[in-house]
Amino acid sequence: MGLDLDKTLWNSIQDSDAHAFELLFRKYYAPLCRFAVNYTHDMDAAREVVQELFVYLWENRTAAHIEHSVKSYLTSAVRRNSIRYVQQQRPSLPLDAFPEDYFIAEELVDSIETEELYRQLLEAIEQLPPQCEKIFRMSRFDDMKYAEIARELNISVKTVEAQMGKALKMLREKFHY
Repeated sequence: MGLDLDKTLWNSIQDSDAHAFELLFRKYYAPLCRFAVNYTHDMDAAREVVQELFVYLWENRTAAHIEHSVKSYLTSAVRRNSIRYVQQQRPSLPLDAFPEDYFIAEELVDSIETEELYRQLLEAIEQLPPQCEKIFRMSRFDDMKYAEIARELNISVKTVEAQMGKALKMLREKFHY
């Protein structure tokens, strides 16, 4: 539910909804400051990093694209911006002075988001009507063509097409695409 709310807030922010922006700010400001202080070792600097991120987001709300998790986006941005801030303040500071999680590749964050999205997709597929689910799985997971599915299930290709259309529509609605 939190992910859906965050995405809804972000969509409203992109439409210049200041109230939605305030809600997102209030939800994440303190946790992001606590996260940033792990890098900056200074709460004032951490607040500055987080505030600058939110100013950037508001000013670039129509251009910024957050595809999946708003929380992951904010956390990654705060991590990068905190490290950049510290390196600007103390350019001679070695990278190993930063917390270990800095060295976790961005691919890992993407992987976590992808894994969560995949889990949600599997749950949504399980909620499809039985025939719809079976046809969807055969098409998408077993890589079968519609004609092959029709032969295997002893139904018409038109029925397969209709069931796939129904499945895709239900999944789009579930994921708000």
